[in-house]
Amino acid sequence: MRRFAKWFFIVALVVVASTGIFIHFAARGTDIAVAQRGFLGIAKWYVLDVHVVFGFLLVLLGVVYCMIRLFARDEKGSARRRGLLRRVLPIVVAVALGGLLVLGVVEHHPVLVADVRATSHPATDSPDQVVLTWSDDPRTTQAVQWRTAAGIEECSIRYRSALSEVLGEWAYVQALNSLLEDPQLANDPLNRRHTAVLAGLNPATTYVYQVGCGDTWAPEAAFTTAPAEDVPFTFIYMGDVQNGFEAWGDLLRAAYERHPEAAFLIVAGDLVGNGCDRSQWDAFFHAAKGAFDRRPLVPAVGNHDECDDEAPRMYLELFALPKNGPGGVTPERAYAFEYGNALFVVLDSNLDPATQTRWLEDRLAESQAAWKFVVCHHPAYVSKPHRDSAEMRAEWCPLFDAYHVDMVLQGHDHAYMRTRPMRNGTAVDEPAAGTTYIVSVAGTKFYEQAERDYFAVGFEAVSTYQVVTIDGGRLDYKAYDLDGNTVDAVTIQK
Repeated sequence: MRRFAKWFFIVALVVVASTGIFIHFAARGTDIAVAQRGFLGIAKWYVLDVHVVFGFLLVLLGVVYCMIRLFARDEKGSARRRGLLRRVLPIVVAVALGGLLVLGVVEHHPVLVADVRATSHPATDSPDQVVLTWSDDPRTTQAVQWRTAAGIEECSIRYRSALSEVLGEWAYVQALNSLLEDPQLANDPLNRRHTAVLAGLNPATTYVYQVGCGDTWAPEAAFTTAPAEDVPFTFIYMGDVQNGFEAWGDLLRAAYERHPEAAFLIVAGDLVGNGCDRSQWDAFFHAAKGAFDRRPLVPAVGNHDECDDEAPRMYLELFALPKNGPGGVTPERAYAFEYGNALFVVLDSNLDPATQTRWLEDRLAESQAAWKFVVCHHPAYVSKPHRDSAEMRAEWCPLFDAYHVDMVLQGHDHAYMRTRPMRNGTAVDEPAAGTTYIVSVAGTKFYEQAERDYFAVGFEAVSTYQVVTIDGGRLDYKAYDLDGNTVDAVTIQK
């Protein structure tokens, strides 16, 4: 019996150790597809968890065998001590290896360091998450992005002027594609993003379009290019989404349905709560269905959109944006464009403000636009207690004053605040004489406010969207809650 036990544990140790080490090296990297299918098609365990289990079994069996050897007795019932070290040492080594296997995997493997999670909206072979953005001139181009399962590579977009629908004359553009990976996403670690940029479009023209892969086409949608002349237009601005995607989706749909005249939608950063978690991006796009495929999204990078030390990796892979930002800054983190008689400068306030100052001044100085807007995530004038943005104010606000930026649209403080018109750090009487700084929140995470002397309006715990209409020298700004109540309003007349 003792001989059987001895060889049983020796064989078990060898099998467990070799299998555990094999799985450890076989599962290194990000081959999580094996984990999804289940280990060898038998157990629905994640492979990377399985070899941790093997490591623990190795330790356990080694301890059991050592105990048997320690308390083993000879035929006379006496404890067997001779040669004990020689017999136990290999088992001690095996136990140590098992422990190192477990610790090494737990400490260093990306799937075990972070929580394994799942998306409620996994990709399929059919295109979805259709989003309009601008990567060039809004008058003559339109960028379109969408998602499919990783195995779908050949996709395209077809479009035509809304005036030519009866003729059935479609123009086709082949989409570029890339893989978007989230190793921690158990049920959809890899999908494919597709991007097509339509060029040579006519200004102020509505186009009908469809994205498709093979014979599968998404439902028709439409977009309208920017006007070439100075004509009235409207846009919607929102602060942080970050979480509460379903409630934010209700707010977004309310804004879109009540204000179909809006030409585009600005979100001032923190589109999600964790920029590394693609399940949150999936929830974000799912909530925006029916809006972002009809009105271009103009996003800014928030601190929660960043991806630890990878910067805003997923954000940059998800959106095609203008690459006309400052030198030395990753393209698409900051950019500028004009729409009608207005200039929009989108800054990345996660970075050192000085990296964008010279470029910001150049954009403001060269523009002949009557209205100037800056979009960034962190507020120059804060509303949350114990916060300040002194460096940002010192670096950028003198430029806002010098070139008369009309509004700075921000987020981050998770409350609503509109400053009095500010110039040289001091409130002035007329909106047209200074810059109005706005902080808002569109999601369901709220912070307290600390009353400041620069407040014109401030309140907490209300998700809002803002509608800005420009008509020649007049700007009308209104903030609304979910029910459509006007919670703030101001008019600027030049």
